[in-house]
Amino acid sequence: MARAGDVEHQSRGEHGAAAPWLVLGVLLVAPVLLLGGWWLVARADNPTRAAAPVEAVVAPVAREDVRAESTVTVKVGDAPGRDVTAAATGTVTRAAQVGVVLGDGVEVLRVDDKPLRAMVSSAPAWRAVTVGDKGPDVTRVQEFLASVGYFHGKADGIFGQPTRQAVEAFNVDAGLGRGVATFDPATVVWVGPEPLTVADVLAPEGASLAPGTPVVRGPGRHDAVVVTEPQGGIRAVGDFGDQATLVVGGVSVSYVPGSGSVGAPADVEAIRAALAPAAEGVAEVTATQARAVAIVPASALVQGAGGTLCVYASADASPLVVQPVGGGVGSVQLPSDVPLQHVLANPGRVALDQPCGS
Repeated sequence: MARAGDVEHQSRGEHGAAAPWLVLGVLLVAPVLLLGGWWLVARADNPTRAAAPVEAVVAPVAREDVRAESTVTVKVGDAPGRDVTAAATGTVTRAAQVGVVLGDGVEVLRVDDKPLRAMVSSAPAWRAVTVGDKGPDVTRVQEFLASVGYFHGKADGIFGQPTRQAVEAFNVDAGLGRGVATFDPATVVWVGPEPLTVADVLAPEGASLAPGTPVVRGPGRHDAVVVTEPQGGIRAVGDFGDQATLVVGGVSVSYVPGSGSVGAPADVEAIRAALAPAAEGVAEVTATQARAVAIVPASALVQGAGGTLCVYASADASPLVVQPVGGGVGSVQLPSDVPLQHVLANPGRVALDQPCGS
């Protein structure tokens, strides 16, 4: 007869032997159960997945007459000379000369032995333009080419055959060779809306240039109003044209957008009185004329390769490259001749047939 102690010892031995097999079984079965559960979930209808496709949202293009506005700071005192930059890349092989008055077509300096000539206009040439291009910048190029004797047609803002002939002739003298029908901003130096006298040379011979490098500085002004525009200038805010109005308190004076100063003695005294007893303050710049623009939601713009901006009429439409002329937090102003009545308002959330810049 077995004793109670022997039975208890045998029971413990049997349970002890079974424990490793039980653990091993759990380790083998658990992954199978987990994989099976995952498979069942994957096969089941997923309401989140079903809701993932986003419907295209189309918004109308509004057309309005707007007057560009921007907040600036003003200070009465000595206005420093304005730095003039070049868009060219290369090595300065002939530096500018102090005292030279830079009017239209006057050589400013030479880069890689090619002349860069002064361009006097209300705004700079901000892109390379060629046959078929249109816009205010094309008009400025035509006016420049006319002032230096290359263009003899009408400055209508349309790059046609007469403009092409003028550009090709200009490019020959700019050292680019024959048959180059594109006007490149790197061939000129924008000096502002008026001729500028060189007070300081900022890029001596041997200096390396990159786009945006200052090359000369104009003369400073004593007893002037210094106007500090937002980063990028007020032209990045809207279309101010060649002349605008600077409003300080109840005083309004004429202001050239981008110039950075007001120098007429009567205007300086009027602003000084409006700011008194302070010498600086906040002012508003307002466009003299209202301009027709097309207004679209800010979400309608898509940025493509190289910074190109596009809008779409629909998800399957070709992209239309645009150049904003102003806007606010929720909307963007485009040139009024944009050939669209509606735009895709959520291009970033739907599948597009053609990417921007394609």
